[in-house]
Amino acid sequence: MVSDIKDAIKTTLLKFYNMFNHKGAGIGGQCDFIFKASESRHLITVGFLKALLENLDDEKAFDLAVKGFTNYMTEYYNLVLGSTKERSQERFDVFRQHYRQASLKSPYCQIIKSTPEILEVRYDRCPFAEVAVKYNVFKLAYAFCLSDYEFTKNVLPGVDFQRKHEIIKEDRFCDHKWVFIK
Repeated sequence: MVSDIKDAIKTTLLKFYNMFNHKGAGIGGQCDFIFKASESRHLITVGFLKALLENLDDEKAFDLAVKGFTNYMTEYYNLVLGSTKERSQERFDVFRQHYRQASLKSPYCQIIKSTPEILEVRYDRCPFAEVAVKYNVFKLAYAFCLSDYEFTKNVLPGVDFQRKHEIIKEDRFCDHKWVFIK
């Protein structure tokens, strides 16, 4: 699986470089506000990813990046969900509400469907991937995507996570779907 992912990432990396200018800044080479904000938020992550790449082979670096992103996302959503009971409607509702609030602040994230059983979200841009290109850590960027599956298992047991489209794999958007199984 890792070799397939690495091959896909190499191919996609070349296409991402074509989308960005030589500095890797923003869609179509624009160093816009969204890119700058993402760059500022992700510099510590970039530092860790560079250290992984400098000190480990690609497979070990990728595996550790997945684990690191999963740990981050798990801790983050544990804070967001607070003391809500696992497998409860309340927990899923708090999760949905958090995404709703986040989408109101983001020009590239939209809620497609939000019901007591389903949350569907669409991202039309991936600023993290843009930053990863600029700082030459793109080969580990997909680890961030994979953490969605793992944090869902860890924090939202009884919820199924699905994704059919990924910007990082050259799709025009990322789709996220969480289904609460009662």
